[in-house]
Amino acid sequence: MRFDLWRGFLDLLFPPKCAFCHKILPKDCRKDGICPECMEGLKKTEITSVGKCEFTDGVYSCQAYSGNVRKSIHRFKFGGRQEYSRIYADMMAKRIIGSLGRLDIGFVTYVPTNKSHIRKRGYDHGMLIARYIAEKLDIAEMECFRKCRETKPMYGLTPSQRRANILGAISLTCKKEHIMGKNVLITDDIFTTGASVSECARLLKSAGAGRVYVLTVAKTEK
Repeated sequence: MRFDLWRGFLDLLFPPKCAFCHKILPKDCRKDGICPECMEGLKKTEITSVGKCEFTDGVYSCQAYSGNVRKSIHRFKFGGRQEYSRIYADMMAKRIIGSLGRLDIGFVTYVPTNKSHIRKRGYDHGMLIARYIAEKLDIAEMECFRKCRETKPMYGLTPSQRRANILGAISLTCKKEHIMGKNVLITDDIFTTGASVSECARLLKSAGAGRVYVLTVAKTEK
């Protein structure tokens, strides 16, 4: 009772806003975090094609990385809006189930982030998305990778520069027996050239993983 009153007071002071257009949400949409207009718009712009990337068995993305989707992810990563991870996870779980059904996935993992970025944000955005997707799909989530060294921001780099930037920068942290023969779902926020997820998939397959799928919130437009 006391919590509900406090929550109601906070909502009056700081009304919840749509994760995409950032307008104040109607009361009946606050649980979803998306306003009716954006919900309808996202259905129309949902990506249905399957992407390809070296060492993976399919890349699945929800939306194009543009407009309000781009602004939303920017707020998520640089504006402290970690609650968006649940909203993205819901979209991503529906995307993968709608495309492949209930896959025989052993576990969900995620692309590692520079430790300096995690310290600056106060949270690991990739881990949050993976954790909530695993919860939605009712499968395990496992941390498989760590950064061996800091990498440069990928923004603005050419495909070859991205590959050079990530090569040797990621290593496995889990035992091979936890990976052997299992199908794996790698999650990330944005798919651009696939340099990072390709390196992660390569490490998983070298450890004996079966199929490796990639699932992202958004995909950059060519």
